[in-house]
This record gives sequence, structure tokens and C-alpha cells, in this order.
Amino acid sequence: VDTQDALTDFAPIAVEYMQKEKEREARLAKHQPLAPALDRQLQHLRRAQTSPLWCHAFASWRSPLGADSDQHKLKSLARFYFPYRSDVKVFITDIKEQCAQTYDCRLSEISRYTTTKPSDVRVRWIHAPLGLGPLHSTIEDLFLHQGVAGRPFKNLGRAGWPYANVEVLNFCDREQFQNMRDIYRFLQGNAELTKELNRECWNGFEPRKTDGKGLLDDLEWRTTHLGLANDWHTLPGYWEASTSDVPWQITEGLSMPNYGPLDGLQPTLWQSDKQALHKHRFFGSAQLVRDMFRCFHRGDGFLLTLSGMRGVNYLDRHFKRHLSESGDAIFDNDVASAIAFVRRQFTESGTQTWHRPSVEWLLVHLITEIGATPHIDRQGCNAPTIEGAYQEVIQQFVSLTSKRRQYEHFDRKSPNEPAELIKDMLTCEEELRRITNMSQRREQAFEQLGMDVVDLEQEDLEQGNRPEHENELSASEKVQTALQRVTRQTQAFELLLNDIRMTLKSVYDLRSIQQRQGGIITEDQNRALVLITLVQLVFIPFTTLCGYWGMNLDDIRQSSWVQHDFWRVCASIVVTLALSCTVMTVLHLAWQKQQSLRREYVKGAQLFTGPANDRLHDHAV
Repeated sequence: VDTQDALTDFAPIAVEYMQKEKEREARLAKHQPLAPALDRQLQHLRRAQTSPLWCHAFASWRSPLGADSDQHKLKSLARFYFPYRSDVKVFITDIKEQCAQTYDCRLSEISRYTTTKPSDVRVRWIHAPLGLGPLHSTIEDLFLHQGVAGRPFKNLGRAGWPYANVEVLNFCDREQFQNMRDIYRFLQGNAELTKELNRECWNGFEPRKTDGKGLLDDLEWRTTHLGLANDWHTLPGYWEASTSDVPWQITEGLSMPNYGPLDGLQPTLWQSDKQALHKHRFFGSAQLVRDMFRCFHRGDGFLLTLSGMRGVNYLDRHFKRHLSESGDAIFDNDVASAIAFVRRQFTESGTQTWHRPSVEWLLVHLITEIGATPHIDRQGCNAPTIEGAYQEVIQQFVSLTSKRRQYEHFDRKSPNEPAELIKDMLTCEEELRRITNMSQRREQAFEQLGMDVVDLEQEDLEQGNRPEHENELSASEKVQTALQRVTRQTQAFELLLNDIRMTLKSVYDLRSIQQRQGGIITEDQNRALVLITLVQLVFIPFTTLCGYWGMNLDDIRQSSWVQHDFWRVCASIVVTLALSCTVMTVLHLAWQKQQSLRREYVKGAQLFTGPANDRLHDHAV
């Protein structure tokens, strides 16, 4: 069922979804025993990296991960999160007139499927889960030069590169997301392991061809052209090639589209952000990330899509279980992944539900289906939306702000709570600002895509190509549906951004009022201290006199001291100290004056240059 009709036709397909969920639970249960072993290795690796230096020797003796003979375990851990490029799974969908066939292959075998296809296959869609980088550019370049160029998307693309791309939001598991970054951060400094991974990273690809048109030939040239070659090899290293698998955080990267192979992820900190969305009970274990989704089409019925996206697009009540699935497993889950849904959508219908059975129609269908996610429409709205979750988080901030207005003891009981509240609100404001900018760019992209679709349909009509299935949704209608959804999201995020900014302003105003009140209290206390000081100045001399005349030295038993002896000792000490302090003060002031005059003389002497000013220079010195 198409997403546009998912809500109205949800009742007939609800039973089908339930059956799929039961089958999926049985399949995923086979892969669960592997996770604890990898988690134990990673936890020990974290402890070894964060422990003091004196603990490293004991840790290496105590744990097998620190031994040199167990590099194989570390390599297995690295390859679990960052597989060799030749082992990356590529997903292929052959769409025929009445059905579709889905299968997969290794990335090293992709060239077999990009040149020719069976005669009964109208469109072959190839999806490679690769992010921006040299290998990404090599795959797309070889694909485009192996067939007839497709009709350009002039408005959505750019000058000289008329291909469609859109930035997509999706969810991944928060712990798995941090695991990927920790593996990269901890293991890339292991020289022996990195050397072994670099040596095996490109195994499995076809050897270089004599004509220089193979994948490794193009990748080697591109690496050298981009200035990424290193001393040991002209191909990218294991860690350099694997960086594209890590999705972007919301706060990473600038608010601009990425096109070139050097525009990929360049993080300065590999720690995952603490998002305001984590305060919501439904999204506590999820990390909202962003990826580029790029489409390249040819006129001979081939479509190539490239994206590092491996997250959840459709939200439902099984959201937490979907997050725990591995990257390859998510591409088989058509309930959670938009890519998996489109792969399964035409299994039984083929191109019979297409307005025009062309590669351009499939491209528009993919862009509009994936570009408008994440949302809750496909699963009957049984989960909160992102907008609703952020609204609830902002409501918590508003309630805390109201509490601060009503109860004055709030600051005294928790002195650090106001600062933490402001930090959380600033984090929420930054996330909403980035999401709003992305949503606005997506809205603009769909408007440009709509103009391209109108041009393509007008071109088809001028050539006499009528739609084969006029009753089905056209590409223009799909774009308008996606544009309406994205426009609603943009408006909602703009309102939320305005709400959090108004809440922040009220908090700042409240803090300003409290600081003013504190200043008034401090001023009153200072006045009281001045008054007390004046009173002390008046009464201290009388206290001293009373204390002196109240001493009775003559009556002290077994003592021959009298008042004359007391003043002889005390007065001598006081006079000596007073004279010493006075002399030292005068000498110090004289030395400071001399140093000041000397600096002025030297500075003035530097202004006199040439033989005509020698007399003035000597005088200054």
C-alpha cells in the first residue's frame, strides 16, 4: 500500500503487519548471541583506553585483549562495525511488468549488474549503502559511463551535475552509534592492527585492468587526484574508507548540501551528542542522525542510489526493537526502513501501479518516500512524532521555568540546576534550529523537484508518450503529497523553535531579575558593613584605652614586671617595625619610579634615528 493511502487502508493491512513482526522476531533471535561477546570486548577496550597508564600493564596481563596474540579479536570487532569494502552488501531490485525480484551481492561484484539487465526487466534499481567519499564517487562515475545518460533534473540538481539528492533524517541505536565512534577512536591508533587492515581492506575486488577502466584503477586515480594517497599505498586506508559508514549527528556539518567526495564526515570529536530528544521516554535510546541520499539514473533503465543511511525511517510501537537491528538486517525490515519498503512494494504488482513505467518515475517515488521521513503514517500513528516529542520536552522546560517563578527556594536547594536547565534548553534550541534548516531545504528541494517533473511530463506529452496507467498516482501528485508533509513539518518545527526561544528569553529575564535582586541585597549588606566599620572606628580607641588602663601588672604574682617594662619592650618592637616598613616602602616606590623613567627614556630614544639626532639620543640616554 502506498504511503499516501496507508492511513485510509490501514485496517486491511494491520494483520499482515502483525504476521511480519512475528516472523521477524524469529529471524532476529538467531543473531542475538553474537552481540554480548562483542559488547564485552568493546567494554574492556573502553576501560583500557580510559584507565591510568600504570594500569595498562596489569590490564594487558589480565585480559586477552591486551595480548599481541589476540589481534584477531580486535580485527573481528572492527570488521563487525566497519566491514571490508568488498564485503559491503549491495541491494538489487529488478522490477518487471507484473512483479519484482529482490536480491543482493557484494560491492566487489557490482560491475556485473550495472552494464546489462534481462530484457523483461524494465527498471533495475541498485542501492549501495555508502556515504560520501572517494569510493562513493568512483561507483557513481563508473555507473554513469556504462550506459546512456538519463534525462536531467535541472532544478533539483546543480549546474553541470543534474542529479537528484536530498538530506534525510533517520534514527539509529544510541549505544550502537557510540560504539562505532569508539571503535574508530580506540583502534585507529593501533599500528599493527591498522597495517593488517590496510593490507586486506581491498581484497576481493577485481584486479586492475590493462585499459585502466577498472574500479580499483579509478579509485587509485581519484585518491591521488584528491590528495588522499599515503606513503604505503595509493588507495585509501581501512579507516579512511570506513569513515563514510558513520552517520552525521544533527550538530555536525554546516547548513549546506554536500556534493563532493571531500564533503564527507570530518568530525573533531567522536563523542555522541546528548540530545534533548533523549528526555522523551519513547526516544531515550535513539540517536537522531542525518545522511545524504543521492540518485543517479540512466536512460537505459538503471537507477543507482547511494547513501550511508542504515537507520529507522518509520516510527511505530516496535521502535526500540527496530533500533537494535544491524545495518544489513534493517534493509529487510519494510516496516521500519523506507528503502526496504520500496524494495518490497512492487514485488507482486511490478510496474502496473506506475503512472509511467520509467526510471524517472521510480526516482521521484524514492525521493518523495524517503525524503519525507521519519513519520508515523505507515503504522497507523501508534507512536509519537518528532514534533510531538520536542513539544513535550519544551513543555517540561516551561514547567520548570514556572516553578522557578513561584518558588524562591528552588535556587538554594539546587544551585547548579539553573545552569543545567539553560544548557539543556540551548541544546534543544540548537537541534531545532538545525532540523528547521534541514526541513526548509527539503521543502525547497521538493519544490524544485516538482518543477523538474512538470518539465519531464511536458516533454513526454510533446513526444506523444501517454501514461500507461492514467488512474495511478503521477509523479507530480507524489511530489505534491511529499511537499505537503514536509511543509507541515517545517511549520511545526518553526513554531517549536519560536517556543524554545521565548522560553529561553523568559529564563534569561528571570535570571536578570534574580541578579538584580541579588545586587540590591549585596548593596544593602555593603551599607550595613560601612555602618559597622564606622561604629568600630569610633569605639575601638575607647576599647584600647579601657584595655590598657584596665591592666594590673603590679598585682601579678611571682612577676617583677611593671608597666614601664611593658612599654619598653612593646614600644621598641612597634617603632622598629614601623620604621622598617616605611623605609622599604620608600625604597620600593623609588625603584618603581626609576624603572618607569628608564622605560620612557628607551622608548623615546627609539624615535631618534640618523646622525642628525645623535646628540638628542645621547641626551635621552
